[in-house]
Order: sequence, then structure tokens, then C-alpha cells
Amino acid sequence: MSLIGKSPARPDALDKVTGGKGYPVNVRLPGMLHGKLLRSPYPHARIRRIDTSAAAKLPGVKAVLTPADVPRRKFTPVYFVPADAGSMVQDMVIMSDTVRFAGQPVAAVAATSLRIAEEALALIEVEYEELPAIFDPEAAMQPGAPVLHAHAPNNVAVNPSMGFGDLERGFAEADHIFEGVYQSHRVHTCYMEPRVCVVDCDSQGRYTVHSSMQHLFGLRQKLAYALEIPESDVRVVKPPYIGGGFGGKLDLGYIEPVAALLSRRAGRPVRIEQMRYEDFISTARHPIKVYLKTGVKKDGTFTARYSRSILDTGAHATHGAEVINVHGAFGLLMTYRCPNAKWEGYTVYTNNMIGGGYRGYGSPQACFAAESQIDEICEKLGLDPIEFRRRNAWRQGEAHPVIPGLKLDSYGFEECLARGAERIGWKSRRKANSGSGTRRRGIGFACQPLWVSGCVGFPDIYEHSGAIVKLNPDGTADLATAAMDLGSGQITTLCQIAAEELGLPMEAVRMVQNADTTTVPFDAPSHASRVTYSAGGAVRAAATVARERLLKVAGIMLEASPEDLTVADGRVSVRGAPASRSLSVAEVAQRAESPFVQHGAQGPVPTTLEEKGTIIGLSSQAPKGNPSPAAVAFVEVEVDTETGQVDVLRAVYAHDLGRLIHPQGAEGQVEGGFQQGMGYALMENLQFDPDSGTCLTGDFLDYKIPTAMEMPRDIQSVFVETNEPTGPFGAKSLSEPCITVPAPAIANAIYNAIGVRIHELPITPEKILAALGKI
Repeated sequence: MSLIGKSPARPDALDKVTGGKGYPVNVRLPGMLHGKLLRSPYPHARIRRIDTSAAAKLPGVKAVLTPADVPRRKFTPVYFVPADAGSMVQDMVIMSDTVRFAGQPVAAVAATSLRIAEEALALIEVEYEELPAIFDPEAAMQPGAPVLHAHAPNNVAVNPSMGFGDLERGFAEADHIFEGVYQSHRVHTCYMEPRVCVVDCDSQGRYTVHSSMQHLFGLRQKLAYALEIPESDVRVVKPPYIGGGFGGKLDLGYIEPVAALLSRRAGRPVRIEQMRYEDFISTARHPIKVYLKTGVKKDGTFTARYSRSILDTGAHATHGAEVINVHGAFGLLMTYRCPNAKWEGYTVYTNNMIGGGYRGYGSPQACFAAESQIDEICEKLGLDPIEFRRRNAWRQGEAHPVIPGLKLDSYGFEECLARGAERIGWKSRRKANSGSGTRRRGIGFACQPLWVSGCVGFPDIYEHSGAIVKLNPDGTADLATAAMDLGSGQITTLCQIAAEELGLPMEAVRMVQNADTTTVPFDAPSHASRVTYSAGGAVRAAATVARERLLKVAGIMLEASPEDLTVADGRVSVRGAPASRSLSVAEVAQRAESPFVQHGAQGPVPTTLEEKGTIIGLSSQAPKGNPSPAAVAFVEVEVDTETGQVDVLRAVYAHDLGRLIHPQGAEGQVEGGFQQGMGYALMENLQFDPDSGTCLTGDFLDYKIPTAMEMPRDIQSVFVETNEPTGPFGAKSLSEPCITVPAPAIANAIYNAIGVRIHELPITPEKILAALGKI
């Protein structure tokens, strides 16, 4: 292939580094107003009175909203499910008289300037009746705890369970039984571009929306549902790219419906941009407490596994209703072969901030628990951790353990283990706590043996894609798709797939800018590691249709059968014929769009009607499967036993991704994912006042993320190419396992270095010193 496996430059790179005018945060419309939200200082309260009269009289204020002014229809804000999805909980409204977390919006204004809007907020008087608050999910489940939602008397939003085999018999057959409790924490997605939108309501009550989000059609559907208007009255414009998402922009925020209602009331476009503090209390990875019990034979074969997970979903269920299921199935229950297993999940309401989507979607929390305990088992029984995982692994060609009807047709987990171990130097790894001196080194690893390439097989989740490919008379091609570019190279990958199929140079394929929900086919969100596999498959299908039409027209011109033609590097040629018997793609496209009768040197000459019409391809399809990638991360750390400081020195990441499309882009995914996973393991932590529920880490001064100073100097990517038969050019997925495995790998390496096991994230210097008995 001419392009697949190469790393062409990103088409949007220059635009981004010279100002990024395509970012939604830079959208400006004539007559635009600025909106701001007034937020509650209390975590649980009832609004007794709101007086907005002074704010409404302030010069420059054009509209004011309170809970009395908005629709009260309950909805789920999650983009990737139908509005009435039975698997989700409909428990949100645009504004409510009941406050359930500190920072919940209770009023909004639109003004001619941001300064006036902020002054107007200060003039709004709100009288609250404070209610008892609860912040611990296990305490929230107890009798007598404050009830946050009437439909959940024990504050449990959903309580799924899964299992198979005979759990009691499995534990009876075990030679050893291990139990542990593992606690993860709340972290923010840390996208650089804040959540921002501009909404313009016209005189007919139709809305045009610009937003930094991960799903064009999901925003349209959820906004229309919340506003109780037809979907056709909402047009969402696709930005050329957004400044990061990582799952944090997979749901309708408060800002879009509020901006829409303010625009309708004021008759002018309204822009709302969240401050960093507002972003930090808008979405986060859910904290999950995992109780894990495992039975094994002497040789390390699993006989039984039982797990119980308690997820803190905050004030509303939102993503928590689905995160808990992914966490259970793909993080705990099905990752390895085990004949007897059961998992129970609890998504629990508290007065904490609302949880959201985040890369990995419940799997990082589960992987920390499961992979930590596997290493504990191996240490106790004297087993090789690599051999233990290999013994219990799934095999290529077996039935998919989660999704009925599918097989593991391409599955390179064992090769990932072998190649990663060789690269890190596993055989030279020393026993735990065998070093000397105050600074001690250790090596550890962790696995994500099973994951997804989209959402085929998941109840209620959208999974189909569409694309339009159109050839232009100058030999270039336009690609139109609703797939969002989050900054991780989706534009590049999709254009690369189209160019390969069309036989064009990379620079000849361009992504259509500012498409919208009226001009492109539906596509599911950019999430769930799905874009290359699912959206890429739709792009290749559309390009195939265009290519077939191209060869048909060229066949008429060259007096050859389309089956005898080939196209490469922008030229159509007859196989086995002299090079002179060829045409450029531009010549063919021009002929297709030329007049039926053409005036030449010999006078008017008719062509054929059969060759006329723009060369275009359209696709709208579900992917053929949901192939599982596999991932293994090895790390080497150095721990200072005097200070508790952990330095990550090296990382080796091995991943089965099918066919590698864009090597540099894949390496970027690995390195970015490792940075997020390392931050999750060692430092990132959203912290809140234990009494008021107020966020204490509302900006990057107080919320620590890894910088170049903390990152390992040596990160190696090992890509195992297994050639997935259902994927575009053999590709499947990459993104999410990159962030899932670093935390348990680092935890296991810390144990290898100093001989103490930390069961609670993040692994801070204080926790290490406490485990060493030094504080």
C-alpha cells in the first residue's frame, strides 16, 4: 500500500499552531451576547426564592433565566444512547428548584459583555433551605441516609449484576483464596479547550449550535429532547476540530440548553464559555471501590472470582449507569478465562459533582484492582506473573467472551506479553525489595487483555457511521463525515484511508469544513476506541463506491473494462498496457462533469450519458464486528524511601491494533495515554471540602498533572499487527487501553522496588511513607 503504515503530516497541524481558528472557542457571531451561570454554594438545598429584578434592570442585560423559565422534562444527557434509552436513568433537568451538588446552576443571564453578565449574577438574590448532604457512597446506601432522588430510596441509581458457573463450587475447588479492597479516585479529563458553545435562535424558533463536543448528532438529539422541540429545529455545526475531549464532552452540558433559551428570549446569539473551575466540576472519572475475591489452583489457574463495585455517580446518574457495566464486564468479569464468576455493581447517588465519561470508561478503576491482585497472588504463590496471565488468557479464534456471535479473529495478547517483556528486560527483574540504598528501582507491568473497537453488541448504544466522498474536476477529493476530531488525528486517519482506497496522494483528500447535521450522515461519537475501525470502515466504503464509479467512467474513456483498470498516485491505468494508456483522475472527473455534447476541432462531438454525473460515494453502515485489541504496559520506577517520591524511568507499551495506519499518530496515542495514566496513578486528584462539597482543586495550580519534567524520558511503543479481517485495511482500535494499564503497572513496579502494596489511588509520597512505617 502507498499510504497505510506511513505517517503523512496532519492536514490541520499548521492551522492549529498558528492560532487554531477552527476551535469552537474562537466562534464569534454578529450581535453575540455573553452568558453566565449562577451556581449554588450548597451541596444540597431547596430554593425558596429567587429575585432577578435588579439583574434584569442592569444596563446591557438582555435576558435572565431561573428554574421557573425552563422546561422541566427529565432526560439523560449522554450522547451515545437514544433519548428514551431504558438502560439509562432520566434524572436531569435543565434547572431545578432542588440543588444536589455545590456548583449546580440555579440562574443564568445574557448581556452585551462578559463583565456586565458577571455583575448581573452578583445582583441575583437566592434564598436557600439547606438540606442534609451525603458524600460517601457506602454511607449513602445505608438506612436513614438523605434521599437525593425519590425514585432511589437507598440512593442506588442502578444495580447490575453478571455471572456464570457455580461460584460456591469454584471457591471450594480453589487451593488458595485471596481477598482485597481497591479504591480509585475522582480525576478530571483535563482537555485544554474548555466547554464552550454559541447558540443562535432564529425568528422561527430554530437553533444553530456551535459547541466543543464529541458527537454532532447526540448534541442535536439531547438538546431537542430537553427543550421539547423537534430534532429538525436544531442544526449542530461540526467544528474542524476541538481542543481535546477524552470522554469529557460526551454529554449535554448545562451551557447548551441555557444558551439556547437565553438566545430565544433575547433574539440574539448567546455564547457561554466555562471557566476552568466550572469545567473541573462538570465532569470527572468516577471513583469506584472494588471488593475482589479470587480463588486459584496451585498452578495459578482461576477457579472462581467474585467482585463487588461501588461507583460514586454524584448528584445524577448520567454516565454512571453505563460506566458501571463496562467496568464490570470488560474490567473484571471477562478479562481472563474463569469458569465460575460473579460481579455486582452499584451506581450510587451522592452530593458530589456529577461523574462523566473518561477515556477507558470504568476500565482503569477495574484494571487497577484486578492487575494489582494478580501480582499479589503471584508474589504469595511464587508464580511468574507473565506465565500466570498467559495461562488464564483467551486465545485467538475463540468465541468472544462478552459479545454473542463474534469471535476473537485477530487477537495478539500473548505476543504483546512476550515482546513487551523482552523489550523491558523482564528476565533481569529482581525480587521485590531486594535493592539497597534509599533509592530503589523496580519493574512492573499490567494488562488490558480484552477491549473494544466500538459498541457493537452493547445495549442501547449507537454504533453506525456514514461518509460522503466526492471527486472534484481538479483530481482532488472531498470527504464529509460527522466523525469528530478531538485532537488525536482523526482527520488524518480518515483522509489517509480515503486516499489509499481512491489511489490519490494524501494531500489530494480534504476533510469538508463546517459540515452540519443537515449535510452529513449520522455517525456515532468519537469515543469507545471506535473511529479508526467504525468510522474508518464507513469512509473506506464510501471511497470504494466513488472508486468504482471512477473506474467505470475511465473504462468508457479508455475503451477497457473497469475490472482491467487500476488507480494509483492519481492516475488510472490499464493493467499490462503501456504507460501512455492512462488518464489522470482529474481528466476522468472532468469528463464525468462535462457537457454531453462537446465542441472540438471537428465540431460538436457527443459523449455518452452513461459517464455523466459527479463521481461520488456514499455510505451509511454498521461495522461488521467489534474486534478486541489487547495491551500490556511495562514500567521501571525509582522510589526514594526517604521522601516517598516515585520517578517513572522507562515505559514499554505493547498493543495489538490490527493493521497500523499512521505510526506517528499511534505513538502519540500511547504517549498521551501514558501521561494521563501516570497522572492517575501518582498525582492527579480532584479534592473537595468535606463539609461544603466545594471543589478545592479548581485550576492547574492546585490540580497537578504530569509535565515534561515528570514524564519518563524513554517511552517505547511496540505495535503488534494482527490484521483484523473486518477492519479498514486490517485495522482495529488503540486509544483507551493506553490509559488503562499505566496505574496498575506503576503500582506493581513500586511493590517490586520497595515491597509495600498500595491499594488506594493516587499513590502519593505520603501513602508510601506511611506504608513504610515512616509517618
